[in-house]
Formats: sequence, structure tokens, C-alpha cells
Amino acid sequence: MSHLTSYCFRAISIGIAILAATVSVSAKEVGNTIDVKPSIRSTVPSKPGLDIGLQPIIATDVPLKPSSQPIANAPDPTNQKQPLGLGVSPQIGTLGIGVSVAKSIAPQVNGRLGFNFGKLDVSRTDSGISYDSQLNLSSVQLFGDYYPFTSSGFRVTGGLVAQNNTFAVTSKPSNGNYTIDNTQYSAGAVGSLTGEYKYANSIAPYVGIGIGKSTNDGFGFNADLGLMFTGAPKVSLNASNPAFNNNPVTRSQLDNQVRQTESDLKGFNVYPVISVGLSYGF
Repeated sequence: MSHLTSYCFRAISIGIAILAATVSVSAKEVGNTIDVKPSIRSTVPSKPGLDIGLQPIIATDVPLKPSSQPIANAPDPTNQKQPLGLGVSPQIGTLGIGVSVAKSIAPQVNGRLGFNFGKLDVSRTDSGISYDSQLNLSSVQLFGDYYPFTSSGFRVTGGLVAQNNTFAVTSKPSNGNYTIDNTQYSAGAVGSLTGEYKYANSIAPYVGIGIGKSTNDGFGFNADLGLMFTGAPKVSLNASNPAFNNNPVTRSQLDNQVRQTESDLKGFNVYPVISVGLSYGF
């Protein structure tokens, strides 16, 4: 019996020693597994039960929950200004004073709609008759601008111009006389000669070149140089004295004078377009 009691005490002593050693080793392992990674270590027993104290402690990484707070000073793309691709350009030139509105259609293509108006007084002599004339300018332009170089404002332009540009003419007698169809008449017999030169093509094709892209943000400069294919002018001419104007003979001479003037002007079938202006893009 004494031997059995001795064996029991020895077994208990050995169990206590093993338990103490196990706890000591587990504590060292926990200390060795700590690192600087942004995670939380939790000690989870490998299995539940009454013998939990005898199980080794296993360290597991629990990832930190990402913060839901927005990063300070980070740009919000929804608040950034998006260009509209629109531009407005007031200009002045041989078509008069006007304004155009441009819209970006593609990175290298703009569409442009504009209108011009104005008046210009000039003196001219046609087919031997001197005139005081007034050039009345009125037109609407529909243009397409192509920019062949993405880094440059140089453009090639084509389009149409709805134009009603006319010369209103009033004759000036020379030494009190008019020479009509190679026949001389006194100013008293004729009165005064008035007429109109009107370009043949009310819808005129246009081609040209230019600089400037008004759809770019902010202020800019633009210029155009081109040709409008107006056709040669059509001429009308009348005498203020009804007796001269309606007489078949003198009326025929007036009509011959009109044809001669149209023949002299047949080379003026294109109209030069030069304009400069400022622009502002949105």
C-alpha cells in the first residue's frame, strides 16, 4: 500500500511538472510570434474541453478592417470641370462684322455657324460709267474646320455661305453727260442711273485656311483666309427719267450697257474672305 501511495505522488508530481513546462513553452511561443504587421493576434484554443489548459496556444492573424473614412485632400473626379467644347468668336473682315459659334465634333474637327453684316461705301467705274456705290453685306456661314496637327491651331476649312451681298450703284455724270452703249446723252435727258450688282450664287461654296481653335478653354485669337465662290455678278440698271427708261430705243441701249458691264465683271466670280477676331471657349 505504501508503494502504491508513493507511485501516486510521483505520478502527480510528474503531471504538475509537465503542465508547468507546457505553459512555459506556450508563453515563449506567443512572445516569438508577435510582429509589426498591422493585424491583431488572437489566441484560440485548438479544441474546446476541460483540458483547454493543456492545449498549445495557436496564434492566428485577424486582418484589420479597412477604414471607411475618405482620404484627406483626395480629388473628387465628379467635381472636376468638364469642358463643353463650345466657343464664341466675334470677328471683322471682308464679310463685315459678325460672330460665330463653334462646337467640337471630334478631337480634330469643329463645326462652325456664323453670320455677318455691314455696309461699305466705295467709288467704282464700270464700262465707262462712274458710280457711287454701297456694298451691303449680309451672310450666314456653315463651316467645318479640320485641324491636321493636334498640337497646332492651324485649320483647313470648307463649307457653305448663304449670302446676299450686293452693290447698290448710283451713276455720276462726266462733264454733265453719260455715255451709254457708246452713245452720249446729257444728264438732263437721262436723269440719273441707278442699279444693283448681285452675285449669282446665293449659296456659295467656301474653302480656306485659318488659325485658332475657339473651342479651347479661355480666350484666344483666330483668323481666316479663303475664297467664296459667288459666281459673276448680275447687273440691273435703270434711268430715273421714265421717258428715257421706257423708250424702246434707249431701253435697248440700257440693256446693252448692262450686258457689257456683266461681261466686264465676269472675272469677279470669287469673293475673297479675310477676317480676324477673338474667341472664348467653354
